[in-house]
Formats: sequence, C-alpha cells, structure tokens
Amino acid sequence: MEFWKAILGLLRRILIGPPLILLSILVGGVVYLVLPAHYTTDVSLVLATPVNGGTVNSDKTKQGLTNPFLSFNDALKTGASIVILAMNTQDVWTELGAPKDGPTEITIDDGRTNPNVLDINGPYIYIRVDSESPRQATTVLMAARERVASELFKWQKTLGAPPNTFITSTDIVPPSKPEADHSANWQGAIGGALLTLFLGLGIAYGVVVRREPRQRRQPEPAAPAAPPAAAPVPIPVPAPVPVPAPVPVPAPEPVEVQAAEPAELPVLDEDSSATMEFPAYRAGPLSPVPGPRKANQDDGEK
Repeated sequence: MEFWKAILGLLRRILIGPPLILLSILVGGVVYLVLPAHYTTDVSLVLATPVNGGTVNSDKTKQGLTNPFLSFNDALKTGASIVILAMNTQDVWTELGAPKDGPTEITIDDGRTNPNVLDINGPYIYIRVDSESPRQATTVLMAARERVASELFKWQKTLGAPPNTFITSTDIVPPSKPEADHSANWQGAIGGALLTLFLGLGIAYGVVVRREPRQRRQPEPAAPAAPPAAAPVPIPVPAPVPVPAPVPVPAPEPVEVQAAEPAELPVLDEDSSATMEFPAYRAGPLSPVPGPRKANQDDGEK
C-alpha cells in the first residue's frame, strides 16, 4: 500500500508526473509508426464433382473406371482433407513465399478459422495470408490457390483416376483485396507506452528512496541566534512575618463542690392573721424580701 501511495505521489509531482506521461505517449506514437502494418487476404474454395460423375464406362461389356477419390464415403470432404494435409508443410509454405520466421504467414484449413463460415462439414478449403506488404500477400495467396488445384490433380493422376472424373476446385469466395491490420501496431504502441511509464516511475522511485536517507543524515541548519534578552528587574519580596508559637493553655484545676446547707423555712408572724394582711416573714438566715412588704403597706394606706 505504501508503494502505490509513493507512486501516486510521484505522478502528482509537476517535475515527474506530466513529463513522464508525455514521454510515454511519445514513445507509443513512435512505436506505432515504426512497426509495419500487416495486410491480410483470403480465399475460400470448394471441391466439386464433374458433370459426368465419377465413373467412365467406354465399353458396355466391361466394368467402368471410377475415380478413387470418389469411392470413399463423403468423398469430396475426404479429398479436401487430403489436399489440406498435403499443403500444411513448411516446405510447401516456403515454396509459396512464406518461409519460417518470415514476415509472411499462411493458413490453410477447412474454414474453421474463418468467422464467416457457419458449417465446416462441407468440402471447403480456406486459405488466408498475412504479410507486411499487400503485394506480397496477394502473390502468396494466388500461388497457394494454384497449388491446391495442382495438388488435387496430382493425387488423382497418381491414383489412376480417369481425367473425365477429376474433382475440381471452385472459388465460392474470390480472393479479397489486402486489408491493413493495425492490431499489431496498437499492441506495440500500448506496450511501449506502459513500459516507458513503469520504467520511468521505477527510476524516479529509486532516486527518491536513495535521497531520503541522505537528507536525514544531513544536520539541520542552526536557527539564528536570538538577541540577548534584557536582564530581569528583581522584584522585592517582603520578608516573611514570623508566626508566634502557640502558648500552651493550662488545664483547669478541679473545683471542689461543697454541699449546700438546707434552707430554713421562714417563720410566720402571729399578728398577721388579725390584720388580714399578708403574713410577714421573719428574717431568717435567707435575705430579706422588702418588695412585697412595701407593696402591702401601700395598699393599706389607700
């Protein structure tokens, strides 16, 4: 994940990403122009029996002569298969103008490589030529077409078939004009562009990774010295006030409690009952009570 983050970071850099993308596009365009375009042409053949059939009977008293190619079950398809096998050898291709590892390629089959053929059960022979030159493609195709006819004639003559019974090859699709195929150019251009892009990103990534340890090793520049600060003005601090030590409080001495003497009851005055006045109490050991006495005297006077 860190690797792809680093790659995306490199692409976002103005001095790395845009120039590298432009270089990749330029390389892809050059590859597209340098690679030669390929031209393809093809032809489709079908085998046909003669009008007279496959048997010739010149003497009615003798058995007629029969073409051996037509004595097989599904004779025409068998004959087409024999010709295709005889044509698919490197010696034949070289004679036709398509040597091994050369710029020209030739394909000969029963039509299975032709997308336009829906059924390959017939006696078909399909020839396709791919070359860098349209003239070379046409030349090889016409040579292969003639070679099919010659191979078919040779095999029937070798087997002793009567000439009137020879199988012939007929074009069902005539030779087409060479058409340019730029698929190889596009493949080369895309491959060259991607290769240039990845190679450039790899080189940039390696350079960045190698520079990071060097930058870490280099000491960072010292910061400029700050001007000397003014000396701080001392602030007078008041001296601490001594706290007096706590004075121990003496414990209270126990007080002796004396028992209270019983109070003596006051003695009633005998004369108080005759005068219907409040009895007067004689002063005893308690303190005199002058208040009520004075109040009674004032009431009597009134």
